[in-house]
Amino acid sequence: MPVAMDHLVTVVVGYTAFCVLFLAVFATVKGVYNIFLHPLRRYPGPKTWTATRLTWAYSMQSGRFHEHLHELHQRYGPVVRIAPGELSYIDPRAWKDIYQPHAGHQVIPKGTWIKVPPGEPHSVVTLDEAAHTRNRRALMGAFTEHAILEHAPILESHVSLMMHKFREQATSSQGRVAVVDMAAWLNFLTFDISGALSFGESFDSVKNGKAHPWVEISCSFGKGIALMASVNFFSPLDKLLAYNIPKKVLQKMEYHKQLVHQKFLQRMAMPNKGKSQDYVGSILQYNETKGEVKIPVEELENNMNVLIFAGSETTGTALASIINALLRYPEALQKVVEEIRGAFGSEDQITVSTVGHLEYLTAVIQEGIRLGPPAAVALPRVIPKSGEVICDQWVPGGTYVSLNQYPAYRSPTNFTHPNSFIPERFTPSNPFPSDNISVFEPFLVGRHKCLGQKLAWAEMRLTLAKLLFCFDIAPVEALGDFGEQRTYIFWEKKPLMVELRERNG
Repeated sequence: MPVAMDHLVTVVVGYTAFCVLFLAVFATVKGVYNIFLHPLRRYPGPKTWTATRLTWAYSMQSGRFHEHLHELHQRYGPVVRIAPGELSYIDPRAWKDIYQPHAGHQVIPKGTWIKVPPGEPHSVVTLDEAAHTRNRRALMGAFTEHAILEHAPILESHVSLMMHKFREQATSSQGRVAVVDMAAWLNFLTFDISGALSFGESFDSVKNGKAHPWVEISCSFGKGIALMASVNFFSPLDKLLAYNIPKKVLQKMEYHKQLVHQKFLQRMAMPNKGKSQDYVGSILQYNETKGEVKIPVEELENNMNVLIFAGSETTGTALASIINALLRYPEALQKVVEEIRGAFGSEDQITVSTVGHLEYLTAVIQEGIRLGPPAAVALPRVIPKSGEVICDQWVPGGTYVSLNQYPAYRSPTNFTHPNSFIPERFTPSNPFPSDNISVFEPFLVGRHKCLGQKLAWAEMRLTLAKLLFCFDIAPVEALGDFGEQRTYIFWEKKPLMVELRERNG
């Protein structure tokens, strides 16, 4: 018996050693091929990234992917090979070549960066081009100029309520100065507005002065997507590797889906459910009047999974980045405050309809987004089998390609003093005429350009105008660069502690 056991142990150890040796040899051979023989071998990039997808995956899971890409582009130039089969661009021409079909070029489809399990409904993010176009048309009604004006009372009442809450805190505080975590409150605000526009009711985070559970899971949701994407490239081991994703993250993602399902059922049970111009109502109207191919209910619900974050977390992040920058650059803060207070005589005059003409405020928003783009990491496209020309260079079929906003906006080849907050670069008197302003496309371009762009602009202008009209703001402590934070699809925002002193007169 002991002899048989010894033999079994010897066999197991030998088999294990063989498997380890085989994998090591395979990885080495594959790495050598990727570096020296792969069709992308002539594109610049560090060998630690081009030999294996593991470095890319580690960077994605670290939350520092945006910073690593910036460092790589600083070293290697406007196009960098960041994985065996992937290229990252910061050249403004890549917007058109990758994302905007034009004469003589093919449509470059979305990749399988995010996998949808068989039998599960897709969302607007993962649909094929035909279905995406259909969903986009169905949602357009919720984002027209007319719809934005119809939504104006919702936006204005929520922003005014936040100002009221800030006044209450200031009144009850020593020295009549409120100290708030502005990043948290901005998320309260944008999630409440998104809830009202998605499901017909607010989450009441601003009213209650604390985060709804949905707000708390936003970062975990983005982190879950990033972590799942980082293992999807390692098929057939992806399912095994997925077990390394923290259980807490997966539980919060599932909780998010359950909340969407619950809210969606409540919204569908409302009287005249298809009459409102909220997101659900817009799609239902499309199904009733224009949809020869209707949007399935399951697909509609899954769209809400995306829209609840796309319409809130991104705008909240943009506002946090803008305020962070203003607090670090007092001259710009003073200039935009003077513009706002010179344009309005009272808070009531500040509405969705009246804030659009403020030139410097618009520039402040653009420059703040440049330094902290909500979509810091791009969802890549995949070159069709026949290959395509991107930025005057041939790219073989099957290659993942993307323009990543953070490194593009922080590159000295695109912007003078790229790490400085200089809103004037977005005004007619731009002191840096050599800047590649055309690279600045925070809402994307082409068929997948953000439908909610006008709504986001209305929210940002209204929120900043009311805040800076009503309060003098100052940092509680020295602030760092917004880009120093981690990002997992969504930014993992640190507290942004701000002193609010109600202005006199």
